Amino acid sequence: MPTSGDAMAQKVSTATWPASSGIPAQLSAALISSSDDAIVVKSLDGIITTWNQGAVRLYGYTLDEVIGQPMTMLCPPDRTGEIADILAKVTNGERIVHYETMRQHKDGTVFPVSVSVSPVNDEYGTTIGAASIARDITAQSQARAAAALAARNEEIELANRNLTSFTDYVIHDLRSPLRALTGYSGLLLEQGADALGAESRGYAERIATASRRMSMLIEDLVILAQATRATMHLETVDLSAEIDDIAGQLQREEPGRDVRFIIQRPVKARADPSLIHTVLRNLVENAWKFSSRRDHALIEFGTTPAEDARVCYYVRDNGVGFDTVNMSTLFEPFQRLHPASEFPGTGIGLASVREIVERHGGRAWAEGKIGEGAAFYFTLNADEIH
Repeated sequence: MPTSGDAMAQKVSTATWPASSGIPAQLSAALISSSDDAIVVKSLDGIITTWNQGAVRLYGYTLDEVIGQPMTMLCPPDRTGEIADILAKVTNGERIVHYETMRQHKDGTVFPVSVSVSPVNDEYGTTIGAASIARDITAQSQARAAAALAARNEEIELANRNLTSFTDYVIHDLRSPLRALTGYSGLLLEQGADALGAESRGYAERIATASRRMSMLIEDLVILAQATRATMHLETVDLSAEIDDIAGQLQREEPGRDVRFIIQRPVKARADPSLIHTVLRNLVENAWKFSSRRDHALIEFGTTPAEDARVCYYVRDNGVGFDTVNMSTLFEPFQRLHPASEFPGTGIGLASVREIVERHGGRAWAEGKIGEGAAFYFTLNADEIH
């Protein structure tokens, strides 16, 4: 038995469907009223003239709320222009079939729909309006998104397996011959230096230098791979103590450097201890390296307010700085802002920093100015994603 809402929908549909359309009014009203889909008829200027019970269910508006209102009221703000485009096509006799777009419920909810639109013609064949049939496709969209996500996860899993295989290969099959190359070239320089001419010694030194650089690159690549796939174990980590340890190690390795550390205490964070140590070590070693030309170098660690996180951490130095024009490549693997001849390195460290920080739900960025130093910032929101 029809409800009062169905009766009202049927009454409006009968009154607003053009009597000269060639379709019996009672039949058209019955078809529109009984459809589970949202059927809306609008004039060529986009004014709603017919509204069935399916539209009430889909959009949440009653008949009295929509009749005489613009069709754009059913669109999210970024989709209102679609109505004019669709009506222009309908005016030219075109039909829109299964067009997927977004529509907006009375309560503001935006949802995906499939819409088909056909011209409404009078008895002379003149287009006087447009009839649209809309169906909620949220379930289908979610199913497609889930399938796409599953496929993407499978691709990532395959990539991770390949990366694991590559890392194992690097660790077991490349390190050993590289160590031999480094060792023998060192022995050649130590024990056979007198027998070698100046040119030959130069060749041996180049071999030793290249071997050391290759070893450094392999170690950094392994760290990057581990940063990408290592299982995270969150703990409360004293970042100030970590900075202290790293600073002490650097000062022991180069006791002749005049470097002052300013470390805010205490600074603690929820993070994976091993991974966050890698972040801090890379940032502090960079600050140490790029401030090496300063007579009185300064390296600072502390926190500052952030818009997108409770705390923002930073490592700042008064070193050579960098040109912000090249900022976009700063955290990319193998990208360097200074040539290796000036400052040694592999260009992997900051890529590892970004990867680890992002795995902790944060972001990393930098500021710098040539000759005035650099500051590297990062946030951590690990608790929110784990």
